[in-house]
Amino acid sequence: MGPDGVPATILDARMVTQRGAITFVKGWDVGRRVAAERRQPALVFFTAHWCTYCRKMEGTTFTDPAVAHLATQFVCVLVDADEEPAVCQRLQLSGYPTLEMFSPTGTSLGRLTGWQGAPALAQSLQAALQRHALLEQPLRR
Repeated sequence: MGPDGVPATILDARMVTQRGAITFVKGWDVGRRVAAERRQPALVFFTAHWCTYCRKMEGTTFTDPAVAHLATQFVCVLVDADEEPAVCQRLQLSGYPTLEMFSPTGTSLGRLTGWQGAPALAQSLQAALQRHALLEQPLRR
């Protein structure tokens, strides 16, 4: 059961995919719903079948132990631009790969466009987690 009493999204094998050492939920709508239910930030990987730098990241950056560890603190979501072009247009993506981190409520916590090495991605994930923690703090009076 989700936090609002609505049944939680149950993920089956068709709804997830492994890229490097990271497990991704497939699709924008399902991924955002799971992040909201779990109250976790989302790491969204926007990719395309033809994107060679996307494949390079999957084989290098996403296999890095530090990146894989940080990714466990996110709901990782894979959005294929060929399958979900409307989402990519709405978010005004300028190229692939693009990684964007979102709060559970949909606030952007940072965006990276183009191939990212493990150190740069790990640093960006850490910064997104810090921004998320600040957003989650109750307002002090």
